Amino acid sequence: MPVVTAVLGDITTEVVDAVVNAANEAMRGGGGVDGAVHRSGGPAVLRDCIARFPNGLATGDAGWTTAGDLPARWIIHTVGPNYHAGQRDRSLLVSCYRRVLKVADEIGARTVAFPLISTGVFGWPRADAIATAIETLAAASTRVDEVRLVAVEEAVHKQIRAALWLRCPPPVGTGTVGSLFEREPTQFGLRGDSYLWRELRARFAHTPLPDHWFTLRTLLTDTIEQVVGEPLVSRESTPWHDKSAAIHVPEFDPGHGMSAGAVHLPWWVHTGVPILLDRYAAQREPDAAPTLAPANSVAFRWPSPLTAELT
Repeated sequence: MPVVTAVLGDITTEVVDAVVNAANEAMRGGGGVDGAVHRSGGPAVLRDCIARFPNGLATGDAGWTTAGDLPARWIIHTVGPNYHAGQRDRSLLVSCYRRVLKVADEIGARTVAFPLISTGVFGWPRADAIATAIETLAAASTRVDEVRLVAVEEAVHKQIRAALWLRCPPPVGTGTVGSLFEREPTQFGLRGDSYLWRELRARFAHTPLPDHWFTLRTLLTDTIEQVVGEPLVSRESTPWHDKSAAIHVPEFDPGHGMSAGAVHLPWWVHTGVPILLDRYAAQREPDAAPTLAPANSVAFRWPSPLTAELT
């Protein structure tokens, strides 16, 4: 199974063994990623396409050519389904990723950079395209060591990263803030809370535990506020079960249901952050509970019986 990462950048500049081109059936260049790859790769790419694929390539299939002037060694072209034209069989999109990896194994490529296939002019819904890519790549049997999912837009990159961290969370070091997130609560407030939990776990995967619980609380609250764009203390007086206090975070939106992408800030105030502080106290200050905060600061309520059940 390859290591899958999310990358913000231009796929034509990725220094990998193979870059993936989202081509059309004619294999003669086009718009979007296809056009960018052909322009950056130069005329050698088109010549090889004509020579190797005189009749084009079928939807869901893949094949390789030279990378021309690109920093990669090969281009692996694949034809994604055209959602706008009625090609909505998800297995065709799955086939694109599987066939690319098979071709990569045939040519000996160990690092491969993918765009989100079919999400451009072909119109495949982005959330499902991201889920399809991650599910297929994470379960693949291949000799490819590293797969990069490359997005040129920051919003798309964040959405890929959030979905990837939910499906394939990175390892965390011992004695780190990330280690406090290893064991998940049995219940989150809303769907987006599980995404935020994994996001924080990944962000703090290698951050050493601070020397004092108050430093940890500040680090956690500052980061949560940065992600959701609202002060966490503004929800301190809101009951933990009040779902009207949800904040929609676009990158956490998997496209499912009314609560898609919703982060429930009262859950973090009354349950999420106290769980993490409680775990910190168990590791670093087993005989002390952080019941007091420095002057002029707002103190979170310490874990209730509900919190204890969730830990």
